[in-house]
Amino acid sequence: GRLGGGRGTARRRGDNQVAFAISKEKKEQIVSRLKEELETSQGVVGFTFKGVSVPKMEDLRKGIPEDASLIVTKNTLMKRAAEEVDGWTSVGDFCKGSNAFLFMRDDIKGCFAPLRALQAHYAKEKIDVSINGGCCDGQFLNPEDIKKLEKLPSKTELIAKIASSIHQIPTRLAVGINQVPTKLAIGVKKVSEAGEEPAKQVK
Repeated sequence: GRLGGGRGTARRRGDNQVAFAISKEKKEQIVSRLKEELETSQGVVGFTFKGVSVPKMEDLRKGIPEDASLIVTKNTLMKRAAEEVDGWTSVGDFCKGSNAFLFMRDDIKGCFAPLRALQAHYAKEKIDVSINGGCCDGQFLNPEDIKKLEKLPSKTELIAKIASSIHQIPTRLAVGINQVPTKLAIGVKKVSEAGEEPAKQVK
């Protein structure tokens, strides 16, 4: 009986080791994914999602721009990923509480609109979906900084403004711009002539 118990203990210990190895591998995969997200992001914000329903989180996911990402993960994994990518260590300053992380790229303003709508919805139910902090250009962002960030025009809006201003500048300067052999000049010219989606023209 004692021997049988010993084998059972050894088997359980082995099962635990396998489970630990799988868990460790899964964590490595998550950290790797988070690092990839950070490397391609313009900014990141973390917000409290405790009390938010799964359907509402899915609505938020569908509402953000196509190039943005919404990820719910452990703060410890996010903090570790941020420490391994240059310029993102400040993310660790808001890795507290129940966090969902919003990775923003070209259309920062477009990311905030559905998030603010989510906040407004839950404010009626007295549920606080607060933004815990953000990071952009290597700097920690407090609530006031974030309000400024969400007012920034998108890449599409910026290019549209440039295209519009080209039609209003003196002819000599406009001719000079037309001769500039850059992707931006070519992209702006195509946008102004064809009215196509700027993001598809300028990489």
